[in-house]
Amino acid sequence: MNTPQDTSKCSYAEFISLLTKQQSDLCAYIYAQLAGSSDVEDVLQKTNLTLWAKRDHFTLGTDFKKWSFRVARFEVLAHLKNCKRDHWLVFSGELAEIIADESEEKLSGSFDKMRHLEKCISRLRPQDQRLLRHRYQAGNSLREYAQQVGRSVSTLSVTLYRLRVMLKDCVEKKLNEEGGRV
Repeated sequence: MNTPQDTSKCSYAEFISLLTKQQSDLCAYIYAQLAGSSDVEDVLQKTNLTLWAKRDHFTLGTDFKKWSFRVARFEVLAHLKNCKRDHWLVFSGELAEIIADESEEKLSGSFDKMRHLEKCISRLRPQDQRLLRHRYQAGNSLREYAQQVGRSVSTLSVTLYRLRVMLKDCVEKKLNEEGGRV
């Protein structure tokens, strides 16, 4: 005979489903606290392992996102503590807590937006992709690129503006389509 406590526990399938749905937000949450670090995926993996190990502590019907973010926060803090001796710039525990609190609400769906942005960029003309990479990934100036491709800075500036608008519209359209399927 099941006790009320037993019925509130997740089955493996339910837990895996909740964890899978939360991956993009967890990744964005961890990234916000470790921006610029190559360790985001490692911390996400450790978070997933900890969540799995503690799955019996989660009660079905409670806020899985909040619980998983709390576990991720502790994994980030542990990572920062371990890295402190190897890095000259590491957030203090207090600052990490502030960032975690602020980012929890703001990051919902950020990873999905990035995934859609990548798809939208892949549909652009190769020369537009090169312009975006030069300006935003490499962080180079438009003047430098204009000289390389033989175009004026003002023309490239207008092109970048149009590309940003087009990409914003594309991402919003994909998010709305995805929201309609849920």
